[in-house]
Amino acid sequence: MSYPLYSFDSVAEFSRVHKLGTEAEFLKDARLIDCINSEGLLFNAWLVSRIRQTTKRSEYILLVQPGPHGESKIPAQGAGGKVRVAFADGTFTTYWDVNRIENPIALLGLSASSMAKLAAFHVTVANAQHHDVLETPIIDVESSSSQDSLSPSGINRSPAGGILPSSSSSRQQSPNTSSKRSSKPCHDSVEYQPTVGLVPNLAAHLTPSNVLTVNFYLHASESTKDSEIGALEVLHGRHQNATDRQLDAFSYFVTLKNPAFHVTIYDKLPHMRKTIGEPRWLSTPLGKKFQMLNPQQKEAYIHGFENIPCGICILPGGPGAGKTHFNLFTIAMAQSKPIMRFGKSQNEYCKVLFIVDMNSPVDDVANRMVRLYQELGMKKKIIRMKGWGFEVKRSNKLNQAEDAVAKDMPDVDFTNQFLDTAKTMAVEQGTTVRCEAPSLDEAAWERYEAYKNAKYESITEYMKKDLFGQDEALVVPLRFRNLVYDLYRDTLADADFIATTPVAASNHFKGMFRPDLVFFDESPHARELCNLIAIANFNPLAWIFCGDYRQTVPYVGSAGQESQNPYAKQMQVSMMERAARAGVIRHELLMNHRAYGGLHRLASDLWYDGKMVSGSDNAVCQPLIHIRNYISHLNGSKACVVPRLIVHLRRSPGEKAEGTSCWNPAHTNWVMARVKELLTDPHFRKPEKMEPGTVLIISPYNAAFNHYKKELKKLPQWAQKRVEARTVDVSQGHEAEFVFLDLSRERSTDFLDDPNRLCVALTRARLGEIVMIDPIMPKCDHLQQKSQHLRRIYVACESGDKLPHNTNNQVTSYGHITWADMEGLENNDWAPTLSEDNPTEVYDDMQEVDLSAFQPATSSGRKSVRTEMLEDQKNRMQAMRCAPRVLKFDREACLDFLGMGSSEEKESAKESAKEKGSVKEKESVVQEEEVRPSEEVSVLTLLGGWLSAKTDY
Repeated sequence: MSYPLYSFDSVAEFSRVHKLGTEAEFLKDARLIDCINSEGLLFNAWLVSRIRQTTKRSEYILLVQPGPHGESKIPAQGAGGKVRVAFADGTFTTYWDVNRIENPIALLGLSASSMAKLAAFHVTVANAQHHDVLETPIIDVESSSSQDSLSPSGINRSPAGGILPSSSSSRQQSPNTSSKRSSKPCHDSVEYQPTVGLVPNLAAHLTPSNVLTVNFYLHASESTKDSEIGALEVLHGRHQNATDRQLDAFSYFVTLKNPAFHVTIYDKLPHMRKTIGEPRWLSTPLGKKFQMLNPQQKEAYIHGFENIPCGICILPGGPGAGKTHFNLFTIAMAQSKPIMRFGKSQNEYCKVLFIVDMNSPVDDVANRMVRLYQELGMKKKIIRMKGWGFEVKRSNKLNQAEDAVAKDMPDVDFTNQFLDTAKTMAVEQGTTVRCEAPSLDEAAWERYEAYKNAKYESITEYMKKDLFGQDEALVVPLRFRNLVYDLYRDTLADADFIATTPVAASNHFKGMFRPDLVFFDESPHARELCNLIAIANFNPLAWIFCGDYRQTVPYVGSAGQESQNPYAKQMQVSMMERAARAGVIRHELLMNHRAYGGLHRLASDLWYDGKMVSGSDNAVCQPLIHIRNYISHLNGSKACVVPRLIVHLRRSPGEKAEGTSCWNPAHTNWVMARVKELLTDPHFRKPEKMEPGTVLIISPYNAAFNHYKKELKKLPQWAQKRVEARTVDVSQGHEAEFVFLDLSRERSTDFLDDPNRLCVALTRARLGEIVMIDPIMPKCDHLQQKSQHLRRIYVACESGDKLPHNTNNQVTSYGHITWADMEGLENNDWAPTLSEDNPTEVYDDMQEVDLSAFQPATSSGRKSVRTEMLEDQKNRMQAMRCAPRVLKFDREACLDFLGMGSSEEKESAKESAKEKGSVKEKESVVQEEEVRPSEEVSVLTLLGGWLSAKTDY
């Protein structure tokens, strides 16, 4: 039988193929981990704190810099392994147990800090394995040092040595307001300043003088495999343990035909559709949200949730179509009014489980839900949950001796997380409320704080005691563990919205939270058995699978030309793609609100059958006009209605190989020069608001990504906040006003020609896009004879230069191709330089002329064009006999926006602004000023590096 298959006639064949494929996939993962372990990779690390010490063991927090090896070669969050310290003489300590935890700096609401980017680990060292290198952590929580030391002083120790935090350091917050952690909007409440001074002092002490070199020993995680195969076994086979409804849903999931039943969500939640017909409701915050939905979203909302086959709703959405926004609005509507449950004496609200197959989006969607609840005035309890599996195993391991003789055992042990959270909360003093969804541990702690003198008084009594005294024997009292289990169970059962990963959603969790709706976001990114976790573990009213199968395929590490997994290609097919081929998808969200100026049309015609339309086609904003002009100048002053440009560099030295990856030095230099031009250009801004524009550099290759990352680190801090580099494979969900796509290689390959990868790459830009292609590539045999997608992209842009151009902004092409000189490769002095001081002026370019509508009589080269444009700006200003409008940022607000400046600098800026009479109400971030004629020259200079005609290209 030839794979992949896009339709299965039987559940048995589907189960056989995917079980064997999954087992082969994880066998390959185990081999890869063995290979990583054999490399002996070393990482820089800092021993931050000893958080616990007994007669049996000590526990530490370790911060690790992933370095060039990246996240893929250290334990993932929630995973465990071992770590040892390496010394200069080539010797090592013994291995210690370690597990990856959420970075405590990020937990404290300081995600902008450079320390938040470090990986955090909880290290457990048996006293018999102790080493002198552990004697001097940067912060010693357990020490009895004085108040002016680095040790935090917020821990209230009882005479018995308990760890109960003082009341001043606790969050006095009702669990009924988990989603409303501040009375202010979220963007006004992100500041967090612990009074203990812990974080600033810590930042100053992470220096090369106290850095350690560590080596990890990774364990092959079985949690994902167990969750996926476990879901299959629940639904099919010897261990089948599902309801008839779940089995019918599974059968439809596999065959996509002959559904045994249909579901209409509005029957159980009638208010979701009835309220939209009420005129008074349209003036409510939720009604206004509904009116802001685009026509496709409204159609999907009104008709997409009726007659759902077996309760499985499949809703694809294209780039920039607002998939997550639509899902969160739907959830808010479902939870806006109570529902009557059978056998219940009082009304309850709809409970929602939101599953995403990646850790970072879990945080993002939970935080977005917090903001939405706040905006709508809805008091809901939110939890974000990751890393469940390893914590359970670690707790069980520590208490296995007592467990062997115990009869009344909790299903899962939460004590380690709970006690670690108690330590963390003890450090949080004098905080302002964070705009952040609580983790499961934080939510449990908040619930405990609210009821610690009532329902959870027994836990409080234990917390006042020394649970880990000198006679502690790695055993937490069973009674205490049961009490903590009850606390966590109550917390989960009382939640309204939980965002989590598929692995965390399986196992014990399924019996502790019973959702009415299950959303599986970005479901095409997950393997089919991973999708089945939602069906096998939960029996809601409906399962809603969202995502874009055209951009994403399930990740299968064993796939490739030399794959030993015969089912790898089958595992790269998503259920959503099979559903599209089967013709059972009724609604799609394909209105792109990201791209301006017709940038969406290339992807639409190549991969979306021309169905993706623009939600901003009629919006001809000034930033778009400016980027069109910029692209036009790079293209020899030819009109560029569609702001996409393929660039070939003359005399390019070509690619450089780094292992199996590559990069192109000429491309890197040229792109970085353009990046600096854009960053210093005050007209380069966001299309919908007066904020500076952002830049995204993407490449399919890790080597190119690493070199761009090195170059970006050379930029001033203010510039680094506006530009980032990514590989294509981790770019989905990200966007920027201007995007550079560097293909790096001289010749095309099957890897470069991947349609999903190209679809992602060409749908990130909002205003403009440049694709760097080596001049050799269009002539190579692969592109001419084998390429199916990259060749079509090139031909589409090549034809753009041959078409007549309109002057009414009508799109007549997909892009353009140009040649550029790469000068200064040996000497970077020609490139624009960036000042360490952030530019504080942004121009309101309402008077800028759209040069893209004109075809110049001659092409005079870049220098003369730029000079002419500069002179034209100057002449226009003089002719107007008045100064141009300038929007000048208040310096205090600017420092806040960039996360820069000390409190003294900000106060000084504020006082200075008051003296000048420029301070306005807080809701106005910018103020308008008039530029005097004497300031004209300096203002023109601020037009940016690319307007200064000092360089000959």
